[in-house]
Amino acid sequence: MERRFILKDKDLRIPCILEEPEYCTVRRCIIGVHGFCGSKDDSIQSSIAEEMALFNTATVRFDFPAHGESPMTDEQFTVENCIGVLLAAAARAKKEFLLIDRFCIFATGFGAYLTVAALEELTEILGDVRIVLQTPDFRMADTMLAMKEMTDEEYRQNGAMIYGFDRKIKIPYSFLQELRGNMVFNSCSVPMLLIHGEKDEYLPLEDVQHFRRINEQSKLVIIPGTSHRFLEDGAWDMVLDLTRDWFSFEQVILTEAY
Repeated sequence: MERRFILKDKDLRIPCILEEPEYCTVRRCIIGVHGFCGSKDDSIQSSIAEEMALFNTATVRFDFPAHGESPMTDEQFTVENCIGVLLAAAARAKKEFLLIDRFCIFATGFGAYLTVAALEELTEILGDVRIVLQTPDFRMADTMLAMKEMTDEEYRQNGAMIYGFDRKIKIPYSFLQELRGNMVFNSCSVPMLLIHGEKDEYLPLEDVQHFRRINEQSKLVIIPGTSHRFLEDGAWDMVLDLTRDWFSFEQVILTEAY
């Protein structure tokens, strides 16, 4: 059963989806956090919701500013606002499912960066939480520059860059500065499963390995032969299997590698 609504937080209007399995008691709730230029309706988030509904799990998904159905302007697409939207969605999920004893977060790319940056606040809201970070982008600022084949100085001189596919986003240089202001290579006690493609062409494997080493509660699975978008045969099925096990049965089916 799917319910779409607008969540209001301060001056932000956040398009959301709450999806619950029918005819059963909800055991878990997953907060879906999409990546850069993604949305709550993209294939990644939709497939996670569909898979986990089979295991009595609800999902709450939302659009970041200037993404998906968000009515917000480019000027509102700041790291601070994105973190605020994530925290507001988490608080709504907690309110909807007060009797659930454990919440989950599935975050990808930029969404994974924001999840780690806001981890302390998220645990204050949700309490006991388990997290999957799929292709986490721990150096988002460097990724943005690499995608545009631009130096930091060129970005500063231009003042802004245009990103996006169906929906274009004008991103000022101040956004890059915000990204660099967050320390995401920190030690934390939240159980996290890191999923990374062996042949990711955008995000260095060394970054996710380093994050795993400084976080004893995390596990890392590197999927052999897989690129950034997990388009290879069977690759996304492995992500679904790993996510299902981590959230439902608290184990992983592939040998950890780091």
